[in-house]
Amino acid sequence: MKPTIGITFSENIENTSDNNYIRAIEKHGGIARTLYPGAPPEAFSGLKGLLLTGGRDIDPIHYGEEEHETTDIDPERDELELPLCKQAMEENLPVFGICRGIQIMNVAIGSSLYQDIPSQFIDHLTHKILVNTNDSWHNIQIQRSSLLNQITGETIAEVNSRHHQSLKVIGEGFTVTAQSKDGIIEAIEDTSKRFMLGVQYHPERMFKEPDSSELQEHSAKLFTAFIDACA
Repeated sequence: MKPTIGITFSENIENTSDNNYIRAIEKHGGIARTLYPGAPPEAFSGLKGLLLTGGRDIDPIHYGEEEHETTDIDPERDELELPLCKQAMEENLPVFGICRGIQIMNVAIGSSLYQDIPSQFIDHLTHKILVNTNDSWHNIQIQRSSLLNQITGETIAEVNSRHHQSLKVIGEGFTVTAQSKDGIIEAIEDTSKRFMLGVQYHPERMFKEPDSSELQEHSAKLFTAFIDACA
């Protein structure tokens, strides 16, 4: 039986066929269920896994900092995702965090973020394109024997990037398993859990070709492993 995966959003998604997260889950063997602020209680029952997606910034009040001038918060989504992530961790439910999702995983257990890489991180790579809607791309170094390494078979991978925040202090239980050349954390995992993996990049839109819906092998392996863990 296909596992039902809860996928977090800021609002109800009406045209699900055009959504990359939903398409990736369904294409690799899962049943997608949208979770959003105000979703009915029944939406949260019977889930076999949780996909925490990208989006606006987490309110820094949740990690004891004042808001940076570049921070763009989404309080309602924080109220949805932070307790949802904590509950999933307590119940050992498989969790896959992407971009904002990896940040939610870290903040949910009391750790912190860089609110603005360009002004708070020295000698950084380009992690966000400001002049258009395209992602930037760069290599990441993946730790050998990590879950990410075991899933993808790679120690170096080229990934897409569109974020201005990143993890700062890592939460207890997590291990850093990938970084970019400038030291920005690109992946964390907790091997004591069934599946607990966060990535700072966007595998849901790492396509084989620009006009294709087929994901690159790296991304397809990630979603397949997540669905397998949920099943």
